[in-house]
Amino acid sequence: MKPTLLTPQFSRSSYLLLAVFILATVLSAITYWQFALFTGSMLVFGQGVLHLIVALLLLVIWIKPSLKWQLLTQFLSSFFIFLLCGLLVNESYIRWMEGGPVLTSAALLTTVLGFGALLLLCHLLTRLSDDNQVSVFRRFKSILSIASGTLSLILLVTHLTGWFWLDVAAAFLTAGLMGLVSLFFLLDGYWNIMEVEM
Repeated sequence: MKPTLLTPQFSRSSYLLLAVFILATVLSAITYWQFALFTGSMLVFGQGVLHLIVALLLLVIWIKPSLKWQLLTQFLSSFFIFLLCGLLVNESYIRWMEGGPVLTSAALLTTVLGFGALLLLCHLLTRLSDDNQVSVFRRFKSILSIASGTLSLILLVTHLTGWFWLDVAAAFLTAGLMGLVSLFFLLDGYWNIMEVEM
C-alpha cells in the first residue's frame, strides 16, 4: 500500500526530530520578531523571514512528501510567508511614520550572526537535495546569501551614518519583494492543487 503522506525514505523514528525542528523554526521566527521590536530594526525580522523560507524548504526536502502534500505545503507555506511580509510592511510603515532610534549595535550583531546561520542552512539544503535539484538550490543559495548580506550591509551603513530611515525603507522594500515572490508561489501552488484534484 502506498503511503499517503510520507515516502518510505522517511524513518518513522524521526518524528520527534521533525517536531523539534518545526518548533525551533517557529520559535526562531518569534524570537526574530521580538528582537526586531526591541532593537527597532525591522531588518532583523526580514532576516528571520529568510531563515524561515530556508527552514521550510529543508522540511520538504527531508520529508519528501507525495506530490499532493508537497503542493499543499507550498500553498500553506507561501500563505504564511505572505502574511509575515504583510506584517513587516505594516510595522515598517508605522516605524516610518513615528520615527525613533534604532539600536543598531545589537541589531547588527544579530543580522551578522543570522547571515552566518543562513549560509549554514543553505549549505545543508544543497547537501540534502537530489542531484537534479542541486543546481537550482545553489542558485537559490546565492540569491538568499546576497539578500541576507545586503541586509547586514544596510544595517552597517545605518549604524555608521545614523540614517535610521534607511533601515525602515530597506525592510519595507525587502518585505515587498518577498511578498510578491510568496504570492507567486501561493498562486502556483493553488492552481497545481486544482489540477491534481481534477
